[in-house]
Amino acid sequence: MKYFSALIFLVLFTSTFVAQNPIEKEGWTLTFNDEFNDTLLDKTKWQTSFYWGGRNYENDIVYYGENQFEFSDSSLLIKAEKKEEKSGIPYTSGLIDCHFSFKQQYGYFEIRSKNPTGTGFWPAFWLVSTEQWPPEIDIFEFYTSHPNNWSTSQHWKTKKGKNKRQTKNYKIDDDASAGFQTYAVEWTPKKIIWYYNNKKFRTARRGVKTMNFPMHIIISNAVSEMKEMNLEEAIFPNYFEIDYVRVYQKNE
Repeated sequence: MKYFSALIFLVLFTSTFVAQNPIEKEGWTLTFNDEFNDTLLDKTKWQTSFYWGGRNYENDIVYYGENQFEFSDSSLLIKAEKKEEKSGIPYTSGLIDCHFSFKQQYGYFEIRSKNPTGTGFWPAFWLVSTEQWPPEIDIFEFYTSHPNNWSTSQHWKTKKGKNKRQTKNYKIDDDASAGFQTYAVEWTPKKIIWYYNNKKFRTARRGVKTMNFPMHIIISNAVSEMKEMNLEEAIFPNYFEIDYVRVYQKNE
């Protein structure tokens, strides 16, 4: 019986370990990461406003505050609250942006995260350029009224200067707020490949050849009325939890 119990423990432990990707990735070099194992946000990597300095989109209902962050022993929690930190904006949440410390053209961009629970939230993990907009790659956007609907997008500018966008929505097998999942994109000069829990999920080629600028990471936890969000039923405070963020460059 003791042997059987030990074997069950070993299987469960191994399954848990495998679910969390090792930091070394064969064929790739790690170029940027944060494992969020500290009790404070690393301000040498992240700022808490958008790269242009703003803390709110025009007419948006959420203000991105400076102190909306908590930590477990190994993860970052971005806290959304129903409070008016800035006059006239009813909700306060957080985002992190690494534009001043890291930008990269092409590579593998990965996050392991758990979404806010219930309805009314709009967590996102995305790449954008500081040199011009677009390009932009939305690795994921979730509207939490539909907890297993994963939205992916790419934005690009045509040779004639027109802004284009292609969005694809997918149903995943899991409730993205019930546990940690891993999301990633591999961005190359010819295509973008999205991955979900290390499995290829979508490939896009439209507009990729015009994405000629390095991009940086933004992770945001918005409050939203879009997509039948039923915001009046939202529970506050609520948290978008990030285990880690990692970026790799493919070895030549």
